[in-house]
Amino acid sequence: MAKQKDKGLPTGITLRKDGRYMWRFKYSGVTYSGYSRKLPDAKKALRDKRYEVEHGLYSKEKAILFDAWFVEWLDVYKKADCKESTINLYKNVYNRYIKKIFGKKQVKNLRADMIQKFINKAATERSKTVASTINFLLYDSLRQAARNGIISKNPMENTTPPKFKDSKKGKALSADIEKQFLEAAKESYYYPLYRMASLTGMRIGEVLGLQWQDVDFEHGEIHITHTLCYVPGKGQYLDTPKSKASRRIIPMEKGSELYVLLKEWRSKQRLQKFKTGKYWQPLEGMENIVFTSNHGTPHFDMNVRTDQRKIVADMKEAGIKIDTCTFHTLRHCFATRCIENGMDPKVLQAILGHSTFAMTMDLYCDVMEDTKRKELNKIMAVL
Repeated sequence: MAKQKDKGLPTGITLRKDGRYMWRFKYSGVTYSGYSRKLPDAKKALRDKRYEVEHGLYSKEKAILFDAWFVEWLDVYKKADCKESTINLYKNVYNRYIKKIFGKKQVKNLRADMIQKFINKAATERSKTVASTINFLLYDSLRQAARNGIISKNPMENTTPPKFKDSKKGKALSADIEKQFLEAAKESYYYPLYRMASLTGMRIGEVLGLQWQDVDFEHGEIHITHTLCYVPGKGQYLDTPKSKASRRIIPMEKGSELYVLLKEWRSKQRLQKFKTGKYWQPLEGMENIVFTSNHGTPHFDMNVRTDQRKIVADMKEAGIKIDTCTFHTLRHCFATRCIENGMDPKVLQAILGHSTFAMTMDLYCDVMEDTKRKELNKIMAVL
């Protein structure tokens, strides 16, 4: 039985009959203790252990490098619930930003202060998307490590969430500049994709992953059921949309520009397939892709983006004032034109496949602000 020989001993340290100093404290219902021959050693051991426990560094299990733990966390706890594209995103962010800083450190040695400095720096130097993903990967992987007993507490709980940089809002082109972009793009092989985006608001993966069985000419509908993805080492593959809201039906009036566009493209594609003969070699499971190369394979989104940048560069050289035009810009243009023409927000949400109404209303607020400014300028001009 430990006995307090000297009332001057620090709290948590007692002197035993055998002359050893015992340090002891309780944290979250768990008791931690140890022994030292010398009082200074006992004080240091108590102080160090208390710090480890309170900062989530204590572990009774064997040491494990964060590199190894991250791979296990991703494989055991995330693969079953996340799409392959999401897992690939997590791997890319980890390998590019986190691995070189924490990969070779033991999980139990990751301290809140070093993590705080890292996430603060990421928040100022990286995009909001990358910085928030870094935050999530560290928090969730270390939370699971604590649950597994590798560490007693998640050190991320002792950090303060950083303020991320404001994301640059996608800006829709004016109706006139959008028309000029589409005119400039008419000579591009990818023109049908651009017009498709501007007429439907579909995402690039949805357009590239569209199959002919999803185009219902009889009932005038386009069914969004797949998105085209790419993972290094695996290549291109079709996946289901991320959210339930993304699985949707886009109306298509018979005889409309969209209807005619798809009808004409189908005829061109059939003719190209006939001309190509045995060299028409679609990927397995993607034999019915709508927008294909001259050999029946799906397009790569990076090639589409490169083509758009070239078109924008040519427009700038021609003296047209245009900052940028990505595929998402065309989606934004579609939404803006719908808002300008009075479309009901709930209807637009369904067409765009937004998972929340707030996402759609953000677009409405942006457009209304621009409209207010234009209307006020008109008034100011005559005052």
